[in-house]
Amino acid sequence: KLSYQEMRELEALPGKIENLEQEQANITLRLNEPIIYRDFPDEATALQARFATIEKELADCLARWEELESKSAAKT
Repeated sequence: KLSYQEMRELEALPGKIENLEQEQANITLRLNEPIIYRDFPDEATALQARFATIEKELADCLARWEELESKSAAKT
């Protein structure tokens, strides 16, 4: 059975994942602008780093969601 804290975490994960995916989409749009690399190379580098961080966060969130879902399903 999921603890109260785990249930709350499970409920929050879809929203967190959605926010990360939206931020990632916004970064992609910005990085698709050719001018950023010419005029704002530091911003481009920072956005690329953030994009990579989001990839890891998303993978961690999805793994945790799967873990909590399977724990919830196994105990009910």
